[in-house]
Amino acid sequence: MSRFRGQFSHSMDKKGRVSIPSKFRDILHEHYGEQLILCLRKGCVVAYPTKEWEKLEDSIGQLPPFSNIVKEYKRVFLSNAQDCPIDSQGRILVPPELRDRAGLKEKILFVGMTEYFELWDRKAYLETYEHKLEELPQIEEQLHLLSQNRRTEHDPR
Repeated sequence: MSRFRGQFSHSMDKKGRVSIPSKFRDILHEHYGEQLILCLRKGCVVAYPTKEWEKLEDSIGQLPPFSNIVKEYKRVFLSNAQDCPIDSQGRILVPPELRDRAGLKEKILFVGMTEYFELWDRKAYLETYEHKLEELPQIEEQLHLLSQNRRTEHDPR
């Protein structure tokens, strides 16, 4: 299956409408349909195809329902979710509450995250992550260690 990859800049109009990058639209059309779930995350709005969002909800549903951390996650993250149809011109309307709280202004950077994508204020993204390129070797080493730990958890020989 195709994944959401890459970064694409687009402009958001005064009403909060922004065109989804054509590569992302093609993936949505071919594999998911014309509906997204938008949700607030620190510094950005995340956009999940409905099928991927439901997988996330299903995985949360497997956790202990009376756990305080599960309830907190639902209140902080899941409760912000809003259905968002894609219009006939391939645009979405980012709800004002999500737009304001994520600091989205005119220049939006779409960031592919494989099974979903993020919408960032372009300037805020660059300020937050541009310097991370220098840290990429250390991040890759941490990922390597994480994959080794995961492998030993699944194969405890």
